[in-house]
Order: sequence, then structure tokens, then C-alpha cells
Amino acid sequence: MPWESKQIHFVGGTGARLRDMDGNEYLDLFSKFGANILGHNDPRYNVRLADALTGAAAVNLGVNEVEAAEMIRAFVPSAEMVRFSLSGTEAVLNALRLARAYTGKSRFIRFFTHYHGNADSLLGGRVGNLDYPLPEAFDGDFTDTDGKARGTTEEAFLLPWNDLPTLDRVLSAYSDQIAAVLTEPICINGGGVMPNDGYLEGMRRLCNAHGVVLIFDEVITGFRVGLGGAQALFGVLPDLTTLGKAMAGGALPVSAIAGRREIMNLYNARKIVHGGTFNGYALGMAAIRATLEILSADDGRCYDRMAAHMRRIHDAFLRAAARHGLDFEMKGLDTAAVFHFRSGPDEAKKLPMISQYAVKLTSEAMAETGILVSNMNRFYGSIAVDDDDVALFEERIDDVFQIVAPFVEKMRGPKPTMTSPSRAVAAGGAQ
Repeated sequence: MPWESKQIHFVGGTGARLRDMDGNEYLDLFSKFGANILGHNDPRYNVRLADALTGAAAVNLGVNEVEAAEMIRAFVPSAEMVRFSLSGTEAVLNALRLARAYTGKSRFIRFFTHYHGNADSLLGGRVGNLDYPLPEAFDGDFTDTDGKARGTTEEAFLLPWNDLPTLDRVLSAYSDQIAAVLTEPICINGGGVMPNDGYLEGMRRLCNAHGVVLIFDEVITGFRVGLGGAQALFGVLPDLTTLGKAMAGGALPVSAIAGRREIMNLYNARKIVHGGTFNGYALGMAAIRATLEILSADDGRCYDRMAAHMRRIHDAFLRAAARHGLDFEMKGLDTAAVFHFRSGPDEAKKLPMISQYAVKLTSEAMAETGILVSNMNRFYGSIAVDDDDVALFEERIDDVFQIVAPFVEKMRGPKPTMTSPSRAVAAGGAQ
């Protein structure tokens, strides 16, 4: 699927809109991989950050950190103690270190299509022999990377997600080796897949039975799907939670580990090292406090408004696709949704790349017509999205499918070798 693309360089933005160097306006449903939950240039957020740079808060590190931690404790059900860091990858690696120290065991379980950061032990592979499920390499694995240290992938067993019998079998066989089960509670990175009924509850039960630490990676879902994250939606509490992205409004790098006091106290006992020059830095703490104050104002009704606006956008997307003879579906939640192209079984067998082609082309065509989405096919709204933004989306989306539909139809024909007419994609790397 060859096509040419270029990076878009932005020079400003307000609310849910961005402007590029040529003065073009874009509707931002990319939201910095979901981190920018407040939209652009929220004055309440900007004032708090400016105060942190110039006032007493700039040097009063202890108070800033405690107040940010207390806010997280108030909203995240499993958060008894909190530790701050900078990136989601760093939070996940330190959560795994906690689990190993707490259990005295070494390996962990992760799941195919989940993403937990760019560390060697977290990247790449597909599910192989389920009797001894070490990750297997395969061609075209876009989450893999050259330069990984030898043996790092063997730190984890890689399992299919939403498969409780397999998890039960592996934990029963290898619980003496497994310190933690690491999962996204909603598989956003794998396509917006929701957990099956009872799956997370079963995972919690099995971890309890086998002395395994349950880690929810809520770097995406935390403070995006609600103030309490996915764990509040499902009522399943992990032992440890990793947080990032939306927690600090998307403008500054901040992440956190939150969890059970019994486990987190290993830091206080100095059993575990978690050094970092900028852990708990004042500006990052101000960003957390400002973000959570804004999100929790008015009893958190901003989430309902964001979900309602995004639902209208998703419906407009699906209706426009149908008008042009294309069958798409939405998965995930209103505030973190993923669109997929649906091809019939015969078509999928004949043209196995058509779904990927249609999604990629649609994303590129949206960027060309001034709509930005994340990582090809994810809609990440912000609380800044309003009725005018919905109207702008409705105005532009038919132009998208006027571009896409003819090319998909030609691919369905006898010579599926097309070049995308799109020239632009949103800037940013894979998440």
C-alpha cells in the first residue's frame, strides 16, 4: 500500500482546533494519543502552570506532591499510596519491579496486542505454544524493535486476551514463576476491545488464588474514561495501577504508580530503588492538580458532555461511510473509540489487506480534509469538543469518503494496486 505523506507542523490551537504553518485549521481528535483531554489553551490550566513557575509552589515540592497524590487517591479506587515518575514505560517497569520484590518471583504475564511502553521486555511477539507461552517473533511485527537485549522477551509469558481458561491454565502451571499479570483493562491499543463479561473479575480471582500481583495499565484509560478509570467502571480493583497521559492534561510528562499500601510500602522500607531527578517535580504536580480540578468540577459532568459530543461524531462517521457504500464499526468507549472497516468473509479471504488499507486510507483522507485522529483509527476527544466542532466534523466527513470509496472499490477489483491520494498525516509516532 504505497503512498506519500508529510508531517504537519502546528503553530497554535484553541479548544479542539489546531492551526498549521499554512493557516489551515484542523479538528483535533488525535489529542496527543489521548493525553490532551482538556483541549488546547485551557485558561484555567495555563494559569495554574504559570503560578507554579513563579510563586511559592515552584519550590514547595513536598506540598505539591502530597496534594497531587491525595487527589489521585480520592478518585482512583485502588490507590492507597502513589509514587510519581515521568513516562508510562517507566511507571510500568517500576510496577513490575514492585511485583517482583513483593512476591519473590521473576516472570510476568502480558497479552497479545496490548502495549505497555518501549522497554525491551514489553515489546513484540505473538502467542506461540500455550504449554510454555514465551513470545514468538514474526515478520511484520510493528511493535518489535532491533537492538533488544538477548533474553528480555523471556521475562514474560505472552497470552491471548479475553481467554480466562488459558490464563487459569498458565497460572496453575507456572504460578511459582509469575510475579504479576499486566493488562490494559480495556484493550485500546488492540482495537478498542472490551473485556468479556466476568473476565477481569476472573483475572482478579486467579491472581488472588496464585499469589500474583494484578497490574492495570491505565495510562490511556486513567482519567480519560472517567475520574476513576476503567477499574471504577468495572468495579475490579488491581493491586497496582499505572497512570499517565490525561492525568496531567497532556502538556507535561508525568506518570504515576498507585496501589495497595502493603506493596507500595516497599519504597518506604527502602527495599526498592526508584530514583529520578524529576520525580514529583513542581510543574508536573501543578499540571495534575489543575487537570483533576477541571475534570472533577461540577461533579465530573464534563465527561458526560464529552461522551455525548463524541457519540454524535462517531454516528456521523458511520452514517457518512454507509452513504458511500462502506461498512465501518466503532469499538471501545465514546471517549476512547476505535473504528474498523468490516469486510465480508469471502472478501477478507480474497483481499486480506483490505481492512487495513481502508482504515489507513480513511485516516489519511481525514487528515487531508482537516480531521486528525490518533494512530490511524482512534478517536480521542477532549472536554473542549463542542457543538461547533461536531458541526465541522459533519461538514467535512463526506469529503473523506468521497476520496476513500473509489479507491476501496478499485482495490476490490481485479487490480488492487492503488496509491493513496492523501498527502498528509498527523505528526506523532506509534503508541
